[in-house]
Amino acid sequence: MADAASFVIRGTLREAWIDVAKGIAITLVVLYHSVMYLDRVGLAGDLAPLNPLFDTFRMPLFFFMSGLLAAQAIRLPFWQLFRKRMSLLLYLYTAWVAAQTLFLLALPPIGPDGPFASWSDMVTLFIRPNINLWFIYALPIFLTVAWLTRRWHPLISVSVTGALAVLFGSQVLHTGTPWDKMGRYLVFFLAAIWLGPRVRRLIPRVRWWHMAVLCGLYAGVVLLMVKLSLTRVPFVLFAVSVLAVLVGISVAVVLSRAPMFDFMRVLGSRTLPIYLVHTFPMAALAAIVMAGGVTLPTDAATAVPLLLCGAAIVLALAVYRRFAAVPGVFTVPIASWAAQPRKAVREQTEASA
Repeated sequence: MADAASFVIRGTLREAWIDVAKGIAITLVVLYHSVMYLDRVGLAGDLAPLNPLFDTFRMPLFFFMSGLLAAQAIRLPFWQLFRKRMSLLLYLYTAWVAAQTLFLLALPPIGPDGPFASWSDMVTLFIRPNINLWFIYALPIFLTVAWLTRRWHPLISVSVTGALAVLFGSQVLHTGTPWDKMGRYLVFFLAAIWLGPRVRRLIPRVRWWHMAVLCGLYAGVVLLMVKLSLTRVPFVLFAVSVLAVLVGISVAVVLSRAPMFDFMRVLGSRTLPIYLVHTFPMAALAAIVMAGGVTLPTDAATAVPLLLCGAAIVLALAVYRRFAAVPGVFTVPIASWAAQPRKAVREQTEASA
């Protein structure tokens, strides 16, 4: 019998705690971009300096969950892995970078630094990953690395990518592009593939007090890290990110057992469309605010990113519901590209990212 953290959907068993964890991660990603866009026009209030504090939490948790779900896929021959998992992501990345770039170019400048995009973004999208959509590009790369190293001893791949994470985290290696983030987070994707069975065995033992202890420890460590300016000290960001993944898992497991938080599971099952759509209303609002010279007191401005975060998620879900069946919007335009019927590709879209 499935435990309380699992449920059946379309004939397959899905683990609710994984979707809840993804729901937490995507909410924090949307909030991050909400603060980022509004900060450019002076409407982020007190949330602006707090935004980097969750840098150790959002993407490590997101990539760990993605790695858990990739363990079976990397056993496939590479051409099947590409057609079943990677082709969709690469198509969506290319199509939505183009759409986002055109949208931003059509808007008035966002912030005093001028346009937030350039025509070259559509040419360099694979060389200089898009700052909003790089996660979609990272997944095929991470899947490829995982497939190439699938016969390595897990300790070797995790140690090598862990060292890479430390070098990028301390900015010994630094490009000023999303490649830095990919270097920091690859280890979490690969570690999840290896540790997935062990994590799943421990899930039934997680209790609320585990969550409380880990949350308190994480908050204390992050505050200490910021106060002492330790973010560039080697191993610090990496260690805090590892702790954040433990926090995220414990919170997700506890919340998945409470029916009132089922909405987080729903969000976690729709992360890809939310990720693709959510920055459009943010960019539009920031452009309108900039053009209109809107200002608010700090207290009022602090609430705006939170409201925008919620509104962007709702809008993304509405857009997905309206256009999910339209070929090429959230699926590949030709189903045979993914070697699956269009319905199966649409279901994969709901489970990806």
